[in-house]
Amino acid sequence: MSLKIPALFALAALGLGAAGCAKPVRPAPQAPAPDPTATARAAFGDHMERYYTKPKADLVRDYGPPTTERPASDGGTIAVWSRDGEAMVEGKPIPQDCDVTAFIDTTGKVAGIVAGGNILFCARSFVPPAPPQVTPPAAFDLYAPPRAGEAPAVPAGGF
Repeated sequence: MSLKIPALFALAALGLGAAGCAKPVRPAPQAPAPDPTATARAAFGDHMERYYTKPKADLVRDYGPPTTERPASDGGTIAVWSRDGEAMVEGKPIPQDCDVTAFIDTTGKVAGIVAGGNILFCARSFVPPAPPQVTPPAAFDLYAPPRAGEAPAVPAGGF
């Protein structure tokens, strides 16, 4: 009988110790909401990437002369192209703006580009629309006989 009490006590202590180590159940974190600007940011970044290390003249050719320009502390130039417009939100015009700032190094080449303002408006103002994607026709064997119900690749009388 005297062995049973210490064994029960040890078992109870072990059970309480294990319960103390258990972590409370927490609900899984919710996934973040999708970013409605992700596509515009990617399109803008991909488009502007082509200007890095290119002459400032490429930006001037595509967007006209900068709205403002000033010397940079490193001897280069800071050039800004500004666009203003409106977007309709719930039937009301809301002012929109975008400033594209290019950092031009001392050799006249683009060292960096940043955008400020509404990125959706920036993408519409500075990124040309993508050309439509054309799906080429499926390949076929010119010399294979036509399948049942299929017109021949070459007209019967030739070309």
